[in-house]
Amino acid sequence: MVFEKAPANQIGSLIQKSAAFALGLTILACAARAQEMFPFVIPATALPPSNSIVDVSWLNAEPAGKNGFVTPRDGHFADGAGKRIRFLGVNFTFASAFPSHQEAEKIAARLSSLGINVVRFHHMDHHWAPNGIWKRLKAWKNVLDPDQLDRLDYFIAQLKARGIYSDLNLHVSRNYWEGDDFPDGLTPEERQAKLPSFGKGLDMINDHMIAMQRDYARALLSHFNPYTKTAYAKEPAVAMVEINNENSLLQLNVADLPEYYRNDILGKWNAWLKARYGSADKLTAAWGGSVPLGDNLAPGNWTGQGMEDFTLSQTNGEVRVSLTRLAGESWHAQIYQLGLTLQEGRVYTLEFSARSSSPRKLPVDVRLQNADWHNCGLSETAVLGNDWRAFSYGFRAVRVEPSAVRVGFVLGQGPMGDFSIRDLTLRSGGDIGLKPGESLEAGTIGEAAHPESTPRHTDWIRFLAGTERVYAAGMRDFLKKDLGVRANIIESQASYGELAGCYRESANDYVDMHSYWQHPRFPRAAWDRADWLIDNTPLTGSKEAGASLGPLGFYRVAGRPFAVSEYDHPAPSHYSAEMFPMLASFGAVQDWDALFQFDYGGTNRDSGRIDGFFSLQQHPGKLAFLPAAALMFRHGDVSPAAGVALLSIPANGVDELMADGVSMADAWKQGGVRLSESVGRRFSVRFAADKSLASPRASRTGESGSAIDWDSSAGLYTVDAPAAKAVVGRCAGRTTRLTDAEFDVQPNARHFAVLTLSAADSKPLASSRRLLLVAAGNVENTGMRWNANHTSVGADWGAAPTLCEGIGAKVTLTTDAKDLKVFVLDASGARAGEVPATLAEGRLTFEIGTKFRTLWYEIAPE
Repeated sequence: MVFEKAPANQIGSLIQKSAAFALGLTILACAARAQEMFPFVIPATALPPSNSIVDVSWLNAEPAGKNGFVTPRDGHFADGAGKRIRFLGVNFTFASAFPSHQEAEKIAARLSSLGINVVRFHHMDHHWAPNGIWKRLKAWKNVLDPDQLDRLDYFIAQLKARGIYSDLNLHVSRNYWEGDDFPDGLTPEERQAKLPSFGKGLDMINDHMIAMQRDYARALLSHFNPYTKTAYAKEPAVAMVEINNENSLLQLNVADLPEYYRNDILGKWNAWLKARYGSADKLTAAWGGSVPLGDNLAPGNWTGQGMEDFTLSQTNGEVRVSLTRLAGESWHAQIYQLGLTLQEGRVYTLEFSARSSSPRKLPVDVRLQNADWHNCGLSETAVLGNDWRAFSYGFRAVRVEPSAVRVGFVLGQGPMGDFSIRDLTLRSGGDIGLKPGESLEAGTIGEAAHPESTPRHTDWIRFLAGTERVYAAGMRDFLKKDLGVRANIIESQASYGELAGCYRESANDYVDMHSYWQHPRFPRAAWDRADWLIDNTPLTGSKEAGASLGPLGFYRVAGRPFAVSEYDHPAPSHYSAEMFPMLASFGAVQDWDALFQFDYGGTNRDSGRIDGFFSLQQHPGKLAFLPAAALMFRHGDVSPAAGVALLSIPANGVDELMADGVSMADAWKQGGVRLSESVGRRFSVRFAADKSLASPRASRTGESGSAIDWDSSAGLYTVDAPAAKAVVGRCAGRTTRLTDAEFDVQPNARHFAVLTLSAADSKPLASSRRLLLVAAGNVENTGMRWNANHTSVGADWGAAPTLCEGIGAKVTLTTDAKDLKVFVLDASGARAGEVPATLAEGRLTFEIGTKFRTLWYEIAPE
């Protein structure tokens, strides 16, 4: 650049532009270097070398259960000696739950070295051997395979020897009709097509299915393990037993069931009504009657949101929609009619006809059209087919505002394709009592058609929720009293059934939840490995601090241990490395008791490549952070938040709140608690017997504050505890200063990196003499082929080896040590070189980067 001819007043500007241009080139060069990918395959079964800093097996007391049974104590888990125990675990599913004896020894030792102290055995009941627990028979699956049992026995014995407990799941994914014959007049193919997947919901009320659950529980839990010399019911290394995974009777659509099953439920419903009311007169007085229908209030004008994902046209009362792309969240794509004025407490009827080019479940609701977009009385799902079908939903309007209510349909859950809606009307009035032909004496009263907030619907919810609680209590008593099970028992995950589900679980030994950040979606066929989508954005940058993690705490019951038995940031997201540092530190701040990643992976343990959405064993971006997560969570290096937020819900009003469409999230909102408060306050809920408590009410105690900070607008999550540090999210191209640690991270394409610093001796950073630094970013297989939006690789997952993005950073630590060095660790955890470092005036400074070809660094004396 030539400055001589430039006017004097422009020279300064030109110099600034020149400097900025040079700086830009430097930044691009640094980003290119930091982005370089290198192979880093962490062994799935081989152990790290002796005394490696990444081996945290010393956290495990061997054998598991050495002090006796794990029990609830003061709201947490405690071992037989009364000492609190926290669990960090993984799921083993399908065939992976049955390794050979040789594999079992290696896997157990490897899990222990990574800081795992519990394994959840999941989906064992889905397949015949060798992929499941059932003996292969021509007729059906109903006999346990002895060879599979032997493998399971030996694996659990090896886990126990390494200080690793077990969580045994009973019903997960068995189709009952594959294990017995049902007098329903259906072929196996018809059952598969017409019954809910794995019999979910139905198996909490169908006596035949409940009996089969008990038979399986007896066969498995009464089985004597020859390697541990104990039956599973009496085994102290079995910490948990789950009765029925992800299940609720409240999720069951009774109207769509085949006649045999629908009649069975309606028979029990009519018996319940007779027991409750005794006479038709009392029932009629409680439910009311029919209100004449008024004029149509729906304006007829359709509009929507997310219209880049679909086209909309309307003619003569019919709206035609063609969904061409699936939205990031199902609710991003909607159509609706706006500007309705409804009267609070009045009954209304919504009617329309609809059809679809392919089978479609279409959510329909009536809600406020302004923030906070709460439901105003109707939330239903219309099941569409090729032919026109009429739908009619009655409801009572709640929490409405003048000219601010809308009726809408959510499109984004798919499938893609065309559907039409015609003749939509919304009128005041409708049937809220007995319908023509219904009789209490004759037992012919049908199910409630989900008219929110009507007495009939409230009773229907009371019946379903009460039946759930009776089922859960019966199964729990069977396990504990008949089989003598000593493990901690839950029925299912607390969010299945929402408020009623959480109340159901409050009677159990602990409470459990599941959550995923950006679970893959399948637009056309479920679990089609060639046709799927993820959003591929970081949790750190979610709209509100606490997303995906905070809502879990909504369901924690005060005085009960709390577990998250499934959690993951599925591959092949560019941001999966954020998972363990966030989960472990957030769980520690919330003072939770058990965290499980889903899942460890299949039987191809040493492939050297990520081979599935959830597979942990070949994902270095997740595995590398496990030792740090174990120290944060299990060892307590991150302390619980100082403040508490407690939501009180009237126990005798749970079913009524459910009938009013109040979700758990709604209840916390009614209490005035924001999701972002979960960063600094421990959340829990209690179901109060206080009759003066008419609605959910929240209280806060203690000052808000914790070791974590989550700036969702900046996309940055940090942990600043004395012995544990983390910088997660959009930290690239900026300097993050924590107590006694500073991380100046080089720019990269996504401005994203994850760094943790852990004191392996659990001393405060400045006085620690052994520290583990982990730094990772994007992780993917060699040759992984992304689509243009980086939302899918389809079936092109690439080949081995897995490649990791290099994270460049200048790290400065405050220390009182006189002699510290920085060592490069290879994928096994062995020292493989030294990083130049300067130790002067109580500050250790060094630079990490791609050239070291590692995710792991050790800081220690010679």
